[in-house]
Order: sequence, then structure tokens, then C-alpha cells
Amino acid sequence: MSSVTSHTLSFRRALSEDAAALAALAEQTFIDTYSEQNDAQQIREHCRKNFGIPQQLKEINDPSYAVILAYQEQELVGFAQVVQNPPPDSIVADQAVALYRYYVKKEWHGKGIATPLLVEAEQAAKDFGAEQLWLGMWEHNARALAYYQKVGFQHVGWMDYEFGGVIERDYVLLKSL
Repeated sequence: MSSVTSHTLSFRRALSEDAAALAALAEQTFIDTYSEQNDAQQIREHCRKNFGIPQQLKEINDPSYAVILAYQEQELVGFAQVVQNPPPDSIVADQAVALYRYYVKKEWHGKGIATPLLVEAEQAAKDFGAEQLWLGMWEHNARALAYYQKVGFQHVGWMDYEFGGVIERDYVLLKSL
């Protein structure tokens, strides 16, 4: 499969009727990203709590969220959620919003989806009035860290993330818009 072309890649904001497809994609991309290094039961529980249809519907309808869907032709291949969440203490900027979730289907990695999706997420952040975009990411995800650094994010601190009853350590990354 070759890289996508701009005329076959499209983006749009999620609607209520997208909740089921988004829930399935969110769960699958999370499993693909974290299952090799984590307990299967913890993964299932995390997905149940965070990616079910009711949760996705709630987030789609929440005005503090921008939920962006990425399509390659008619296939849903990725999504991003930009959220007006309070930043961690390591970020002192007033106008920073979170890149809360940002995933592309595993089989589409390296095909030219991630960067255009990030551009859409950055625009959503600007639409919220943000001057910076921040995210927390698991310290053991070297592939993601390399990508984020390549596209301009800088490591500015650490934050805790509860996963499966365990407190994990996440990088805090920040990018000026």
C-alpha cells in the first residue's frame, strides 16, 4: 500500500451518529498501541471505561472537545481529540489546549495520515484560541516520542497517568502553534 494522496484523504468533525465507529476505532488503536507491553485485563478495563459508545457520544457532544475523524476514501483510519483541559503544572502558558487522543490505525502507519491529521488538530486548537498544544504520552512509547519530536513537540515535564490501578509516568510535550 502506498502513501495516501491528498484527494483521497479527508477530515471532518465527528457527529453523534459516529460514536459507534469511533468507539471501535479508539479501542482497536489503543489495543494495537499498548497490548504488547501491558496486561490484557488492564487493557480491556481501560477500553471499557474510556472508549465505549456512551463515552464517545459524550465527548462528541461536549463543546470543550473537537473530535476529528480521518478518512482514506470511505474508511475511517484515524482520529484526534483536542480538549480544553487544564494543563499540567509544567506548562505555564494560559492559552494551551490538550491533544487528548491522536491515533491512526496500525495498518495505516507510515502512509501519510498522521501529519495531515495533526494539522487538523492544530487548527482545532487555534479555533479554541490556543497558542500551544500539549499532550501526555507514555514514557515507554519510543515510536510516538520520535514522531512528536519530529513534528515540533518538546519535552517540558512529567505527569502521572493511572492505568489499571497503577500510576504510570507520562512525558508532557508542548508545541507552539
